[in-house]
Amino acid sequence: MGKSVEFGLSWGIARLRGGFVLATMAGAKKDLSDATFAVQAVEQIVALFGKAPRSYAYDRAGHSERNVDRLREIGVRDVGLAPRRTTPWEVAGALKARLIKERALVEGSIGTVKCPKYGFNRPAARSVAMMGVCGQRAVLGLNLTKLARGAAKNRGIALAS
Repeated sequence: MGKSVEFGLSWGIARLRGGFVLATMAGAKKDLSDATFAVQAVEQIVALFGKAPRSYAYDRAGHSERNVDRLREIGVRDVGLAPRRTTPWEVAGALKARLIKERALVEGSIGTVKCPKYGFNRPAARSVAMMGVCGQRAVLGLNLTKLARGAAKNRGIALAS
């Protein structure tokens, strides 16, 4: 009778240079929308690293004049929010192509943490708090794997696949 429904939470995923990932779970009382997360992700990066990224890409759902202006205020030089309808891009040429590619890499990172190896998708958790822990654990696993592979590559050590 009926079908099972996966209990889901709203997450915001940001990809840093080098492929490292930050995950933000929506709070209990608010929903995390793309329109707000486009700016919130950069604010988190500033809080963590003390300065805004030089360039930033986000998909069409995060585009608005207000978001573009806010990102420039924060200190992002190259704002690559994909425009809606006929609105022109804020960037052009090779920079635009690079930002589009980097945005696509975020989707790849999301797919990677959802694989069974990391367990982001359908975690074995019974509460919202534990689901948040499972999500952060999955992202930590991805980041530690990336760090270990990068360190091994720098030292010329071959790792098993």
